[in-house]
Amino acid sequence: MDTYPIRYEFRLDDGRSVDFTVKLDPKTLVIADPWPEPAPDWALLERDRCRDCALATTERYCPTAAHLAGVVKSFGATLSITEADVRVVLPEREYRRRSAVQSSLSSLIGIYMVGSGCPTFAPLRPMVRFHLPFSTELETTFRAASMYLVAQVLRSRTGLPTEWELRGLADVYRKIAQVNFAFAQRLRRAATMDANVNALVLLDVFAKVLPATIEDGLEDLRDIFGPWLSGPHT
Repeated sequence: MDTYPIRYEFRLDDGRSVDFTVKLDPKTLVIADPWPEPAPDWALLERDRCRDCALATTERYCPTAAHLAGVVKSFGATLSITEADVRVVLPEREYRRRSAVQSSLSSLIGIYMVGSGCPTFAPLRPMVRFHLPFSTELETTFRAASMYLVAQVLRSRTGLPTEWELRGLADVYRKIAQVNFAFAQRLRRAATMDANVNALVLLDVFAKVLPATIEDGLEDLRDIFGPWLSGPHT
C-alpha cells in the first residue's frame, strides 16, 4: 500500500456534500500529498506562531495550517450545530454517524494536525494509524495510554530511557494544548462561522483535561482489567 488513506464524507443538512481524503505515508504517518498551493495568508508561519514552535524561521508556512486550508475553507461559513450524516472510510472498515458537524469535523482536523509534520504533534502519529472516529473521552484515553506504553516497550528494546507512569504522556498533551490555543487564533481569522473553531475546541478540551484526569481514566478501566489484576498472566 503506497499510502494509508482516510476518507471523510459529510452530507450536511444545508444541502452541501463535502468530502476529504487524507493520504498518509504508511511508515511515517505524515501526510503524503503536498498542501494545496497557494496557501492562504492566515497560514503564514509568523502569523500567530506558537510560543514554542520548533520549526525553522526559514519556513514560510505553518504546515498544519497549510494542510488544513481546504477544510477550513469548506467549513468556514458553517455553523457548528449544523447536523450532518458522516461516513468515514478506512482501508479496514468504515464508520457512520449523524451528529452536529463540529463533532465529526474535530476528528478530521485531528488527523491533519497530527499528520502535518508539526513536531509537537509527532508523538501522536501512531494513534492516526489506528484512527477511531467519533471516539469518547474514555476511548481516547485508552488509546493514548496504550500507545504511550507500547512506545516505552519499544524504547526499552532499543536501549532508550523509559517512563512507565504516563508523566511523559501528560507532558505531550500539555504542549499540544499550547499549540491548540495559538491555532485557534488562526482559525478565527480564517472563518466567518464557528464550526472550525469549535471543532478545535473539542480537541483542546481533551488536551487540557488529560494531564489532570488520566489517573481517573485508568481507574475507570480497572474493573475490565480484573483478570490481569487477580493472578499471573504471562
